[in-house]
Amino acid sequence: MTIILGLIFILGLLVVLFQKWIRKWNIYFYGIAVAISIISFTQETTIINMGYVGISFFFLVMIASTMEQGTIKKKLMGNRAELAVIGSIFSITHGLKYILFALDYSFFWEAPLYFYLGIISVLVMLPLAITSLMIIRKKMKGKAWKKLHKLSYVFYGLIFLHVILIANDRMLFYIVLAGVYAVYKGLTLITKKVEVKKVKPAV
Repeated sequence: MTIILGLIFILGLLVVLFQKWIRKWNIYFYGIAVAISIISFTQETTIINMGYVGISFFFLVMIASTMEQGTIKKKLMGNRAELAVIGSIFSITHGLKYILFALDYSFFWEAPLYFYLGIISVLVMLPLAITSLMIIRKKMKGKAWKKLHKLSYVFYGLIFLHVILIANDRMLFYIVLAGVYAVYKGLTLITKKVEVKKVKPAV
């Protein structure tokens, strides 16, 4: 838990300080993330191939979406696509590392439930990450893109189930975070529906 909270704080600070540069030079940041991921994949144990870094990027996006309107939220949400893509790169490294581990030790078909949930979450994540790239997003219609990215909530749910089912001392942290996020998003959706009904003209 300490590692993830520390990573979220550091990543958030970097985004706030360098938001414009991250957006402008995002392709270079993606390249750096790929290079670091490849190196991490060859190592036995790192905070990247263990999944801490990838999940911290996504948690930062989720936390930013629950913040009150202001400069910090604006900067964080302004780099939402970049954070998601970089988080995806690191998460793929984590997933591949553990799949290879499971195959090497012949327990792929006998692994715990959270292992398969992790694989499913990566599969759901891939189209979201690809379509977050501006070169791809520009080729999609707005409605189609928004419809596809509603899967992000499915992805977040799978992430939370994945980490909650891993029996460790961070379980309570993930349960609380999942609960707060779910309540906030639920209230947000209800508020939007109420506002739409208020402004909808009578027939």
